[in-house]
Amino acid sequence: MRRVPLGKTELQVGAVAFGGMSLTPERREAGKAAVRRALELGINFFDTADVYSRGESEVILGEALRGVAREEVVIASKCGIVFPGMNDAYTYKAYDLSPAYLKSSCEASLRRLKVDYLDLYQPHRIDYLTHPEETAAALSALQAEGKIRHAGVSNYTVDEIRALSAYVRVESLQTQFSLLHLEPIETGLTAVCAEKTMSVLCWGPLQQGILTGRRELPHGDWQAQREAGVVAQIQSLAAQYGVTPGQLSLAWLMQLPGVIPLVGTASTDHIAEAAAAADLTLKRDDWYELMVIARGRPMPWGQRPFHYLKER
Repeated sequence: MRRVPLGKTELQVGAVAFGGMSLTPERREAGKAAVRRALELGINFFDTADVYSRGESEVILGEALRGVAREEVVIASKCGIVFPGMNDAYTYKAYDLSPAYLKSSCEASLRRLKVDYLDLYQPHRIDYLTHPEETAAALSALQAEGKIRHAGVSNYTVDEIRALSAYVRVESLQTQFSLLHLEPIETGLTAVCAEKTMSVLCWGPLQQGILTGRRELPHGDWQAQREAGVVAQIQSLAAQYGVTPGQLSLAWLMQLPGVIPLVGTASTDHIAEAAAAADLTLKRDDWYELMVIARGRPMPWGQRPFHYLKER
């Protein structure tokens, strides 16, 4: 698989990355098989988080990568979301990026993964009660201790990225991004990442499988109707390229500078299908046609940002 740089780091990662949210206890063996298949296909970048299955995703990923030379893979995890039962100090869901919690979370992730360091460590959500300078100092301390190599962020806004970047180098943003979720383009997230030479790691690049075209979509409300309409329109263009709608959707993302889709699956077939999309290049005209299909309005369009999601 072709390689792309991760931010400004020395790390070269596959154009498609593996997302670990699907590594769950009930799919343990299937998930490990999917990780091994990803390795065979040239995928070397694996992302997980301490909250995925309450840490079990990290355990399963560590088991799947056992025996693989550590320098051959890039391992990322996330921290800062605290669900009830994860920490005795919290009764309710909370966010915590204080230095003490960030340090303890990193050390717990290392134990679950059974590795000595993380290549990329990402605050999962903003913690409004911790100054970004404190979070940055904690990340820098972990780098100095050799427990993490680089820092990224997840689900941050443009201003939150700039605030943290004032104190520490940030290599990547993880954010929801797909043909059915265009906000990163329209709210300036991709622009600030380009400004700061940060990679954009896309979670939900296939919108929970909707963009694969394999799901029967309901028409119960306007949002479901929009999703079904977009999928119906991209199928004909996918057929012209001789690929699946999912592959077309991933290729659309990968054509943007610095964008890497995170494909979360416990299926060997699905990860193989996704990996093949790394070889696909769309014509510029077709790329913009997909943008218009996803946007639902012709170019040039009017006031931005245009929001697609309603409160559910």
